[in-house]
Amino acid sequence: MHVLIDIGNSTVVIALAYNNGDITATWRFKTKKEETASFFRYELCQGFRKYGVEIADIEKITVSSVVPEVNDDLAQAVVDLTGITPHFFSIADAEGIVSIDVESPSQLGKDRLADAIGAAKCYGVPAIVIDFGTATTLGVIDENAHFLGGLIIPGVKTSLSALSTRASQLSSITIEKPAHFIGRNTLECMQSGILYGTATMIDGLIDKLLPTLSADVHIIATGGMAKTIVPHCTHQIIIDPYLLFKGLL
Repeated sequence: MHVLIDIGNSTVVIALAYNNGDITATWRFKTKKEETASFFRYELCQGFRKYGVEIADIEKITVSSVVPEVNDDLAQAVVDLTGITPHFFSIADAEGIVSIDVESPSQLGKDRLADAIGAAKCYGVPAIVIDFGTATTLGVIDENAHFLGGLIIPGVKTSLSALSTRASQLSSITIEKPAHFIGRNTLECMQSGILYGTATMIDGLIDKLLPTLSADVHIIATGGMAKTIVPHCTHQIIIDPYLLFKGLL
């Protein structure tokens, strides 16, 4: 068994994968920078217990992290539980799969790089990868498997939180399809704006990116809000919730 760990700004997601590439289970918990190794040991134990994981069956543990503040505690928790030193995914791991053609490769988020590898290996190039996380990111891979960069936008929930915090009469809402496209009340107006506004933005950005790539571009979306936003986009977009983990594999 291969344990894959994605440390994001909002959540840590754990995936269990077998050597044939099948991902059998995932679970998540909040990213807490102030916590110690004991917190991560507890959360890992909970998942292992729930899914019947035998420590002896774990052969490898790979971590993608964009929150370096928790890396040491997470690594210590992994070693304490399994005796395995986790491998932290790095730019060097991408060599031979994708070429990184950006100005500052060291600043490239490991999650974006793992997404790009997953897209290139599982769907082919050229590709546009959209990750709906704390930030909504778009990554562009050309027909030669060169990662060219992309765009970073405040995430769907991040934008909503900022709106609710800044505007005293606009409370936090559940992001779902409203009864009317033209909102008939404040709730519907916010839901329509967030849902359709984000989908229209994504379509517009794709329209601007497509002429820079050759034909037959694969467009893949991942991340927590993908299933909510993508159905309202006009472009044909594949939803793959495990894209990052496939890249790590």
